[in-house]
Amino acid sequence: MTVTITLNSIKKVGDKIGNNIGDKPVNTRKHGLNLTIERILSEMRHNPSITKSELVVLIEISDTAIDNNIRYLRNNGYIKRIGENKNGYWEVIKQ
Repeated sequence: MTVTITLNSIKKVGDKIGNNIGDKPVNTRKHGLNLTIERILSEMRHNPSITKSELVVLIEISDTAIDNNIRYLRNNGYIKRIGENKNGYWEVIKQ
């Protein structure tokens, strides 16, 4: 007895991801910044003494995501920290 099974398509490992990586449009607004970064800038403008913990609660993203976004903003000249971490404040340089 011989059994033949015909498969319509065999996908290679990774085909589910394939070209989808990086294809999602980034939700950007003015100046090419995403909504999360705009919200962080807005919160810093309204409360320059805001802490990372407060941003986590307000924006509802992780500590790591806040750190990454703040690093991006610092590296690209959008914000600057004035003073120490405990007693300092954020200065928004670029609008």
